[in-house]
Amino acid sequence: MSLLFELILLVIPVIILSWVIPSKWVLGMQVFFCGLFLLYKSPLSFIILGAISISNFYWLQHPKIPKKVKLIGSVLMLFVSLVFVKLYHNFQENWLIPLGMSYYIFKNIHFTIETYLGNIKKDSLLLYLAYNFFLPVIIIGPINRYPEFVKDWHRRRFNTSYLSQGFERILFGIAKIFILGNYIFTYKVEVYLSSLPDKYIWLKTYFESIRFVLNAYFQFAGYSDVAIGLALLMGYRINENFNNPFWASNMRDFWSRYHMSLSSFCKDYIYNPIASYYRKPTIGIIATMLIISLWHQIGFQYLVWGIFQAIGIYAVGLVSIPKDNRFIAMFGRVYVLNFFALSSILISENSMEEALTKYAILINFF
Repeated sequence: MSLLFELILLVIPVIILSWVIPSKWVLGMQVFFCGLFLLYKSPLSFIILGAISISNFYWLQHPKIPKKVKLIGSVLMLFVSLVFVKLYHNFQENWLIPLGMSYYIFKNIHFTIETYLGNIKKDSLLLYLAYNFFLPVIIIGPINRYPEFVKDWHRRRFNTSYLSQGFERILFGIAKIFILGNYIFTYKVEVYLSSLPDKYIWLKTYFESIRFVLNAYFQFAGYSDVAIGLALLMGYRINENFNNPFWASNMRDFWSRYHMSLSSFCKDYIYNPIASYYRKPTIGIIATMLIISLWHQIGFQYLVWGIFQAIGIYAVGLVSIPKDNRFIAMFGRVYVLNFFALSSILISENSMEEALTKYAILINFF
């Protein structure tokens, strides 16, 4: 939690300076403070992000390199960098993944693809650096889009409604993290479950799976709220990342509400091209969920978890469900929570053996 407070403390002078210094210095100031934060918390991440930003920008702007070569070279460089780091992390247990790398790699892939499609015209290196070194989202997202960032920069004006919304989102985010996530689901529920006698092992195992996903949700949603709030105080409106996902009535709806910036990225750049090319949405669903799962961590357990999510989404199209039926909607919400919680046992445990042990306990109930 100290990381969050350190981020907020550093953003405070950034917010103040954003509105008091001449606008021509604002972007450089924002890059400087974000770079300072990365140098302090993760020098390796500062080096990687700086190198990626500068090399990718000039690679894409080179006038003599064909567009397709630029696209392939850039995506390969970014993708290989992320895979190498994640694989190296798996082999080196005490080695930390550079701070925010999964997020800023996808942001740069987005920039590359949109540049290739002609949706991003030539911009200055400073604006591109400001997009990459955007302090509110550097830790845990959301994956904000470059065109929206640029639009916000050009129409950025001091807005009192942004201030009130920003403070509100920050307070909501902190409440989610510390009250719901840390205190209730990390401390109180865990203490209660650990006190249950061994004869309630099934109940303990089941509720532990529910506790895991709800705690993860409130932590991630809380961080996203703080990031959105801080961005608003700086004059930027970044995209939402969560929209009451456990109120969804099926897994397709769930993944349109959960980690929305990642889901929309994968929908635009993975699902749509693959489903359109093969004319088989199922292939697009599988590819999308595998990328989402391996984006979190490269490993067999995450791979299987991704397959389960793809099955859950695919199953939605197999059943015709009446709309506007309250009972069916409520049943669907219970199903979504249980499906996601039980499938996430695969990633909550340290090994596949531990996950299978938990599944064996749950199956023995029947």
